[in-house]
Parts: sequence; structure tokens; C-alpha cells
Amino acid sequence: MKHCADYEALLKICESRRSTRTFDSRPVPEEIIERIKKIAHTSPYASGRKKWDMIVVADREALAAMRMAVDRRTGEIQDKIRPDMKGSFDAYARNFSFFATAPAVIALVFRAAPSLSLMLPEPDGGILQWERDNYVKSISCVAMLVLLAAESLGLAGCYVTGALIAENEIGRLIRIPQGWSIGALIPIGYKAGGNNDD
Repeated sequence: MKHCADYEALLKICESRRSTRTFDSRPVPEEIIERIKKIAHTSPYASGRKKWDMIVVADREALAAMRMAVDRRTGEIQDKIRPDMKGSFDAYARNFSFFATAPAVIALVFRAAPSLSLMLPEPDGGILQWERDNYVKSISCVAMLVLLAAESLGLAGCYVTGALIAENEIGRLIRIPQGWSIGALIPIGYKAGGNNDD
């Protein structure tokens, strides 16, 4: 019953995984990052095209600059929020920049490569959106494997998209290739006491 044992091990990892927002300061060893990448590269992807990559940011100054970009953009948006919604926005935005406290952040980046839209005689906005959505969904599959791999290796993480309100600025800071997008940020590290899990 080897398959049954494999299922039970996977179920245990899935059930123990929680979104973690508080990490201790221990660095994540490079060999752990490489093992996470190995699992992530088994992910399914739209049209069988693996047009994605992982950019690992562990430099404290780079993470601080990313956080500043998110905080700046959050402030710009906050100034435009309706007065009756400011409290709701503040609660929502509270988790936009915690990622910078993690010892490492994995940025999942992708390039939306047109396929069906190239076969059409003229652009179709619906098809273009559908193609991009397929890549966003695909990068979510990659993200789940990153989170499960991290959990299996004794790390914790969180799937972060709120910070992408500053996607352009973050993209420049981490030097993603032109024409690529950030699908998610995944801060990873060892859990700290008094964690903010969900």
C-alpha cells in the first residue's frame, strides 16, 4: 500500500500548511530553495509552456525597497478611497507589506505568450484576456507547489498578491524581464512564535 502511505504523507503536509506572516530571522539555506524549485518545476502550466520563473530575494535592502514601493502605492490609493471605506481599506491593506519581514521572498514571474490570438485575423480583447488569465491560473498552480514544498521542508510561507498593487515598481527593483509579470510573492522562512496564521 505504498500509494496509501504517499497519500497520507501528502494529506498531512496539506493539512499542516497555514499562511504564515511572522518569521524568525534565520536565513533560508540555498539548498532548501533549490529543493523548492525542483518541486515547483513539476507544476502543470497552460499549453504545456513553462513561461515562468522564480526570482528569490533575500537581500534586506532589496526587501526594504520593495516594501517602500508597496507602502508608497498603498498611500496613493488610500488618498482616493471613499471616506466611508477607509477603515475597510486599512484592514485590507494591513497585510500588503509584511512580506519584507521574511528572510526570503520568492517572486513568481511569468510571460503571457499569445497563442490563439495569433491565429485570429484581428485582435479580440476577450481572447487576449482569456490567454492572460490562463497564465495567472497556471502560476497559481506553481505557487501551491512552492507552498507545499516549503511546508514539507519545515518552512512556512504565504501567498501574497496584495503587494502587487506596486507590481511595476517591484518588477523594476527585482529586474524582471520586459514583457513579464509578477503572479505572486511568496515570503518563506521559519515560523516565529506568536504567529499570525490562517
